[in-house]
Amino acid sequence: MHGGRHELGQNFLRSSTTIDTIASLARSTSGPIMEIGPGDGAVTAELYRLGRELTLVELDETRLDHLEDTYPRAEVRHADILTTRLDRPVIVGNLPFHLTTPILRRLLRSGRWQRAILLTQWEVARKRAGIGGLTMMTAQWAPWFDFRLVTRVPADAFAPKPSVDGGILTIDRCPTGSIPAKSRSEYQQFVRSVFTGRGRGMKGILSKMSITDHRTLQSTMDRNDIRGDTLPKDLTPDQWTGLFTELTTETEQKNSGNHKTAKTTTQPKNAKKGQTMRNSKAPQQNPVTEAAPEKPLITGEMPIVGAQKATEKLQASIPGADPKAKSHDKGHLQAERGFMNQHQKPQQPQPRWNLPRR
Repeated sequence: MHGGRHELGQNFLRSSTTIDTIASLARSTSGPIMEIGPGDGAVTAELYRLGRELTLVELDETRLDHLEDTYPRAEVRHADILTTRLDRPVIVGNLPFHLTTPILRRLLRSGRWQRAILLTQWEVARKRAGIGGLTMMTAQWAPWFDFRLVTRVPADAFAPKPSVDGGILTIDRCPTGSIPAKSRSEYQQFVRSVFTGRGRGMKGILSKMSITDHRTLQSTMDRNDIRGDTLPKDLTPDQWTGLFTELTTETEQKNSGNHKTAKTTTQPKNAKKGQTMRNSKAPQQNPVTEAAPEKPLITGEMPIVGAQKATEKLQASIPGADPKAKSHDKGHLQAERGFMNQHQKPQQPQPRWNLPRR
């Protein structure tokens, strides 16, 4: 069989130089190997000669019989790489160009392999390796993986010939991540927020995110050698790690300090309330059955005799007047209240019998 199927994105290698490069990279590893999309077996033959355990994952069912007959010691899986288990320490694959990103995401989320040797589209290989600046995806996974660009593969090395060149990319899992695995989701969300945030340069973006105060932010950026106008794509993996670690630590310390302050502030109130409740052992009066004793009006130290009666006289209503009655006569109200217009003398209250009837 010659050439791959266009509908499956198959572009088979026919360059011996590229095949030897991939085989040499695989030879420097150890352990079982899984090959993604072996196709007609151009790379498979070199991997098979290594004498190691080999698993071939092929979606095209027309290739299965040829692979099983040619490589009897290999395990052949008729499966889609997007759904199969990536359970071998070494992954080798000539990836379909239109599925490169989904396959990479699945690889990075799988925790059972140690090294991947991938042939991808040239621009994808450059971006993942950080050539010309990190992409958001690379920055999100940089604390746990090392991306490296090996070489460029011309379009003439494939059959059928694609419209773009390819590139060999290696991904190695770091023995210990620079950020704990439990913080991976928080870190990746931080990177996403920075890449998609508004503002000019890192200082402008982080200031709008309101993570910390301006002085702390500036000192953190200075310690990590990050200028204010630096773009997110221009940060190195170490700068991403240092920035996230310090800002996260600062935020946690601030939150813990606020939490302790809140406890200290509320404890005296609660203690005071509890002390009042415990010490109030005196019998309470029943507001319905027991009337509170009258308290004399106090001026200085001696009570004023007859103060209660005088207060009652002041509060007494005018005989014959209905306090609930409302007058709609403006002149009546003005006369009773002694209303004085501007440049006029105050009007005296008129006798009731001279007022107009309502």
